[in-house]
Amino acid sequence: MDRIKNKISVILIVILLLIGGYYLGIKYPPSRIINIMHAQDRFENFLDDHSLLKRTIDIIETNFYKPIEEEDLIKGMVDSLNDPYSVFYNPEQTKQFNEEIQGKYTGIGVVITENEDLALPEIVSVFPGSPAKKAGLQKGDIIVGADDAQLAGLSLEEVAMKVKGESGTEVKLKIKRNGETIIVTVKRAEIHIPLVEVNYLGDDGKIGYLKINMFSEGVGTQVANIAKEMNENNVKGIILDLRDNPGGLLYECEKVAGQFIPSGVLLWTKDREGKMTPLQISGHEPTVPIVVLVNRGTASAAEILAGAIKDYKTGTIIGETTFGKGVIQKIFSLPGEYTLKITVQEYLTPDKKEINKKGVEPDIQLEESEEPLDKALELLEE
Repeated sequence: MDRIKNKISVILIVILLLIGGYYLGIKYPPSRIINIMHAQDRFENFLDDHSLLKRTIDIIETNFYKPIEEEDLIKGMVDSLNDPYSVFYNPEQTKQFNEEIQGKYTGIGVVITENEDLALPEIVSVFPGSPAKKAGLQKGDIIVGADDAQLAGLSLEEVAMKVKGESGTEVKLKIKRNGETIIVTVKRAEIHIPLVEVNYLGDDGKIGYLKINMFSEGVGTQVANIAKEMNENNVKGIILDLRDNPGGLLYECEKVAGQFIPSGVLLWTKDREGKMTPLQISGHEPTVPIVVLVNRGTASAAEILAGAIKDYKTGTIIGETTFGKGVIQKIFSLPGEYTLKITVQEYLTPDKKEINKKGVEPDIQLEESEEPLDKALELLEE
């Protein structure tokens, strides 16, 4: 009982005391730190001998008909937030999560989201050259099952654990596609996600093309070097491709955004008291026209960048309305190599536009028959 009590106490206090650290998160200002310290006693009181929380834990541990693990209690507490982005990771999941932040992991190479109508995972994008791509999986596929496990009602984190596995092993996925059900066997492998892709397009090779696949560690430095190279090559326009970019680290997004917007507010954060705080960055005005490609797989940090470029009018956004993940998470390390990822704030664009569950509307909405890259080239050539 004391072990469970102490573990929950650690989580509550860690949430309050660990300041700094990023994962789609930002550093708290000094005033926020003071408020957090004053709040500590209130949360510690949750676990005194007469608290509702401790009494409930006592009853569950003493009377429930099966043994209770502390992980299950903590996971239930986090799940009760009803927030798909707040997750409690065990040590194995923590290891995989850290690998993904670095842009590599062992799996099949897809990005998934929840199809709310079906309560099932849906593939948002498939990485080029990945096992999923080779097996024929497609954007829009609904994953019904993995091997013998049915995926209905599972969280995205639980789905990911069912699909991932050791390199060289296989997973059989039950897929719904265009009203038909098919079985696709995928051989897992170590996935190395290329952070950026670069090309020079146009008849004279003077249109720079930059695709950012994820905002993982190091992407900001890579983009800065590419921007310098494109400037030296005297490009007359840049296509910034953020399609199917699921987001990543906010501080890397800050570095990238500085190449495409002037110094100023990158975003506004709103805490649970409704307090608005600007995140200022150092940037510069682009010297050439920019076209930004987005789709409904453009999410999180990628939406931050697209929304800022749109508000500052330093580029033209074309494609589809983006995913609509306008909330920020922070990562907290817990004893025993456990990790807690929790939503701490909502963010708004520089013009204070809310995008959570709404997305960023493109300046030019493309028809299904239109090829985004061709349209971007057309706009820049003009």
